[in-house]
Amino acid sequence: MAPGVKGRHKFEPLSYAVLGACIDVQRELGVHCLEVDYQRALEVALEERGLHYEREVEIPITYGGKVVTTRRVDFRVWDDQDQLLLEVKARARLLREDAEQCLRYLQQGGYRICLLVNFGEKPLGRRRLVYTPPEDTSR
Repeated sequence: MAPGVKGRHKFEPLSYAVLGACIDVQRELGVHCLEVDYQRALEVALEERGLHYEREVEIPITYGGKVVTTRRVDFRVWDDQDQLLLEVKARARLLREDAEQCLRYLQQGGYRICLLVNFGEKPLGRRRLVYTPPEDTSR
């Protein structure tokens, strides 16, 4: 869908830019590298696209309103319009647990979008997970 077309979500341009970076990294490195190799290459690819990022972002995990632990998502990526989380894998296939991990990051961290990419699949394995917080009906 072209930019400005009705129905387009504001997060799509950033998602497409990040996925393009991931595809370029896989084209150059192939499917048999370590996860950390893909992460390091992604840093270069994201910078080339003018995207801002932070590595190993801590997401607080809460229970009863108190932080009980933290988990780390591989990347937080943003541009002038939006931000998203990026979780990187390098295995034969994505697992249900990988998506559940991303959903936990979204819910606990207050984020809306997480891209889950798997460099071990050809073509690139990818899922875009969207979290919409429940509406507050207590008013």
